[in-house]
Amino acid sequence: MEKVYDISYRHELLGESVPNREKIFSIYEDHTDILVKGAREAAFGHKVNLTTGRSNLILDCEIVDGNPRDSILYEGVLARVRSDYGLRVRDMVTDGGYASLSNQEKAKEYGIVNIVFNKLVGSLKNVVTSVQMETRLKKWRSGIEAVISNLKRGFHLFRCEWKGRDHFDAKVLWSVIAYNIRVMTGFMLGKLVPQPR
Repeated sequence: MEKVYDISYRHELLGESVPNREKIFSIYEDHTDILVKGAREAAFGHKVNLTTGRSNLILDCEIVDGNPRDSILYEGVLARVRSDYGLRVRDMVTDGGYASLSNQEKAKEYGIVNIVFNKLVGSLKNVVTSVQMETRLKKWRSGIEAVISNLKRGFHLFRCEWKGRDHFDAKVLWSVIAYNIRVMTGFMLGKLVPQPR
């Protein structure tokens, strides 16, 4: 109550612009962040940053505090994929929110050959070995929406009813694990089914 009073007093009487990190968006779940994406309505919860591979497995899942720009999260993804899997990524395609010249340079430092941002900003151009590779990566990127939709709908990630931040994180991470098990199971079942001759 004291915090709500303080926020109201500062904003309404003192005319102060209270930063989002100091506001309370839910009395019951005080860890809740406000997420605003462009001109769309505000959402409440936490930003979940997913990374997938060619296999459609989710390789990295970061549950972020606040609502930082996607471009800030880019280098962390590169570092985690390299350290967690020991992989040298050759091709990378991302949402337009990750697009920046500094991220492109960082990707080059990591040895990535084909660097495609779904939407370009300013004078930024995609770095690709061919137009066909750029088209292929953009098509693959649009297919990732199915992975995200599958994760949200199949594992009920539209709303988390588990109480507290630790439980919120657990719900997301257990859902990612279950999704990955389903993808691996489908792959193995595909190999077990006899092929027609």
